[in-house]
Amino acid sequence: MPTITLLSDFGLKDSYVAQMKAVILSICPKATTVDISHQVERHNLRMGAFILASAAPYFPDRTIHVAVVDPGVGGKRRPILIETNRCIYVGPDNGLLFLAAKGDGIRKVYHIVERRFMAEQISATFHGRDIFAPVAAHIANGVEPSRIGRVITDFVVPDYSEARIKRRTVDCEVVHVDGFGNVVTNLHSRDLGKTVVRYGSGFKLKHKGKSVELKLCRTYSDVQVGSLLGLIGSHGFLEIAVNQGSAAERLEVAQGSKLKLSQ
Repeated sequence: MPTITLLSDFGLKDSYVAQMKAVILSICPKATTVDISHQVERHNLRMGAFILASAAPYFPDRTIHVAVVDPGVGGKRRPILIETNRCIYVGPDNGLLFLAAKGDGIRKVYHIVERRFMAEQISATFHGRDIFAPVAAHIANGVEPSRIGRVITDFVVPDYSEARIKRRTVDCEVVHVDGFGNVVTNLHSRDLGKTVVRYGSGFKLKHKGKSVELKLCRTYSDVQVGSLLGLIGSHGFLEIAVNQGSAAERLEVAQGSKLKLSQ
C-alpha cells in the first residue's frame, strides 16, 4: 500500500487538509495518508523545511511526501516533483522540499506541467488540493515521474540548505528553535568531520559580535544545569542548548540568525 505524507501550514480548523485527503483517496483508494504536521507557522518555509527533513528519513522507501507552505501560490513559482534515491517529494519550488530531498540524494527534479494529472478546475489559491494532491495520488498509482512533467535544473536551492564550511570556521544558520529553546542549526552530522567542531573539545560561537565558548557533547546532562553545550539532536543537525534552559534566550538568537563557529 503506497504511503503519502502531508505537511502544511493550513492548521486543523478549516477543511483544507481533509480536501487534500479526499482528492488523494478518490484517485488512489489504497493509499495510506500520514500527517507530518499542519501546524507549521504560516508562510514559514524554514520551519516547514526543517520539520519535513526531520521526519522524512523514518518513512519507508518510495513514500510520497506532499508539502505545502506556499506564500507564492498562484504566482510565478513552479509546482515541482523531486525524485530521490528513496522517495518522492511534491510541492512548490520555493526551497521547502530541498532540505529533505537533499538528505535522500536527489536524482531528478521535474516541473509539473501535465494537466491530465491535475484537477479539472485549478484554484489559483489552493494548489495543494488541485495540483500537489492529485499528482501524488497518480504517482501512488504507479505513474512514472517523467510523465508528470519535464526535468529542470534551475530549481530553488535555499540559502539555509547547508552550512558553509571553511578551513577554520563554519558559517551556519538557525533553521529552527524548538519548544525548549534549543537552537537547531543547518550543520548536519554527516558534515561534522569536515569542521572544527569535534566531540569532547571546545569551540567558539559568535553572533552579532558576541562570542561564547562551549563544547560538543553527547547529551544535555554532560554539562551542569544552566550551562551551554552543543550536541547532535535526534534530527541529525547540530543544536546549541542550555541544560534545563533556553539557548535561544541566552544567546538572543531566532530562526534565521547567522552563527559563526570556530576554534
